[in-house]
Amino acid sequence: MTKPTYTLTLIILTCGLFAYGQTVQINEPKTDISKYSLTISTYNHAEQIFKGTLTYKLDKNILTISRRTMFSDKDTTLFSKTVDSNSIDRIKNIHLDKLKDLYFNRCIMTTSGNEYFVSTTLDTVTKTIHLHHYYDKQIEILIKELNKHIADSLKIDYLTNETKQDCK
Repeated sequence: MTKPTYTLTLIILTCGLFAYGQTVQINEPKTDISKYSLTISTYNHAEQIFKGTLTYKLDKNILTISRRTMFSDKDTTLFSKTVDSNSIDRIKNIHLDKLKDLYFNRCIMTTSGNEYFVSTTLDTVTKTIHLHHYYDKQIEILIKELNKHIADSLKIDYLTNETKQDCK
């Protein structure tokens, strides 16, 4: 076999294998391989000693609520529930990735008010938001959606749009 014939045969075989591989990939069933998780941790400065920090974690389709007290290094699980995929889709569509990383209410002392730490991960991209006694409409929508699945005694207590936060 001559060198040009050998090269041409090699190119044809390579293209054929590549085309076959592409056809197989196209015909495989598509599955949602994206991984989504959400964590919200919150506490009130004045009540943290007695009530601790509550953490709401949505991983895959399981919502788990836990509490960590100030003098403990261990979380206590308070609640766990399966969340339907429609609710998870609504949460994903809030687009928290568009928010800033930090929101600080200058009307409240640093050592007062409510703290909210929100972290989302979609596939390998993580977004973390810290709100110091700060109201944001997207966060309110997120919390309302989560609270639909939670007993009243464990619902996230979020601020309202009337929260004063424009102090300089």
